[in-house]
Amino acid sequence: MPTPPAPLTLSALYIYPIKSAGGIQLDSSEVGPRGLHLDRRWMVIDQGRQPVTQRQFPRMRQLQVTLEGAGLRVEAPGMPRLHVPAQPQKEGQSIDFWGSEVGGTEVSDEATAWFSDYLDDGCTLLHLPDDVERWQPTGRPYRSLLAYVDGNPFNLITAASLADVNTRSPRPVTVQDFRPNLLIGGDLPPYSEDCWRRIRIGGLHFEVVESCARCSIVNVTEEGRMSAEPLRTLTRTRQRDRKVPFGQNMVQDAPYEERTGRLQVGDVLEVLEVGDTPNPMY
Repeated sequence: MPTPPAPLTLSALYIYPIKSAGGIQLDSSEVGPRGLHLDRRWMVIDQGRQPVTQRQFPRMRQLQVTLEGAGLRVEAPGMPRLHVPAQPQKEGQSIDFWGSEVGGTEVSDEATAWFSDYLDDGCTLLHLPDDVERWQPTGRPYRSLLAYVDGNPFNLITAASLADVNTRSPRPVTVQDFRPNLLIGGDLPPYSEDCWRRIRIGGLHFEVVESCARCSIVNVTEEGRMSAEPLRTLTRTRQRDRKVPFGQNMVQDAPYEERTGRLQVGDVLEVLEVGDTPNPMY
């Protein structure tokens, strides 16, 4: 009798507390209406009150973030350690987040000086308080309460697809180049996740709502330098509708106020629905 294939599992779990900074690998995480606990709850903005990312400052890749008590510890080459409190006490303000007005609270004068020194004069670290609502942009088919993510609470990639990229890209790539929340392991063809519509991981159900269109951030190396790969290779091998998909964006399949639970490495993934065509990119 043939051996049944090994189940698909959640093989790694990541959060990125500061948008576009280094991630933290976890064994488990609480899930709430905005996604994984503490994921993208902080963000750096510039003097124009707009978000900055590795596109403008590739050296943000070298920002190492660690959980420290209820807050964060941030480290970077040539910089002293910075403690980031969980609940800043400064007044709230509004910023321009890709064309939408979003609220946030400046963390501290110390954090502003630190990020201004490391990145550029006037850069400020903001925190998203629990009582500030930010909703998925108009035109998206799923209503979600968001942190400082670009569009969806969860991003998933598979180890099979990552391995395929590494057979083609001149620059070896790692999970951290793609910044997913969820890495799925198991025996499956590369890019089969492109057509997943609904999945279950552990006890949580998810709608797979769109393929993730990639930008130049995937080209930033561990040394904080912009390169040409793997986006050039992905453009050659994966381009669709003038966009480059890699990985899938998801929302929890429940009304937003009921989006709670827990994910843990080792949870089994079950594909509940598969479409005939790849998921769209918005």
